[in-house]
Amino acid sequence: MNIPRIITIVLTIGAIVFVVLILSDPYFFANTKKMRKNAESKLEEGIMGNPNAFKEASYFFSSLIDQGHGDRQTYDLLYWSYRYDKNFTLAEETLDEALEVYPDDPGFLYHRAEMRLELGKYEEALQDYNAIIPAADGKSFYYDALYGRGAARYKLGQEKEAEADRVKAQALTQDTLQTYAVYFKE
Repeated sequence: MNIPRIITIVLTIGAIVFVVLILSDPYFFANTKKMRKNAESKLEEGIMGNPNAFKEASYFFSSLIDQGHGDRQTYDLLYWSYRYDKNFTLAEETLDEALEVYPDDPGFLYHRAEMRLELGKYEEALQDYNAIIPAADGKSFYYDALYGRGAARYKLGQEKEAEADRVKAQALTQDTLQTYAVYFKE
């Protein structure tokens, strides 16, 4: 076999593999606005009752971030896609990435604390709650952060501190907040 023919065959195979790889992502050349619209509609579809749509929404939002279009809203909606899909590990990872880009964002820090509590990472959750509570005073999630911190403290054996957080949170809402013994039984 002659060398020019081998080179032609290798280059042809390489070009075919390259084209297949690029075309395997149907949204490689997609318009950013169209991809965002698709992602948002899939998230809404999931909320309306199609749980499989959350995976599609997270795919679109992840693609936007990978392509350099990761604004705050995109990270937030990706987090919610994972959370609704009950994929708390990927939700936490998304919040870690979001906090690298937006380190002073209290919403991302609060939600990461929630995910860590959900995942049983009580020490890390407590650290996040301790960081967010001073900044959350007056925010809509302040009493939730206090209650969540109490839950982390309860699981770490700090029952007096946990109850103090629950009582303080209860004073800030008209909702009835369960004791942590009841909360963790369910």
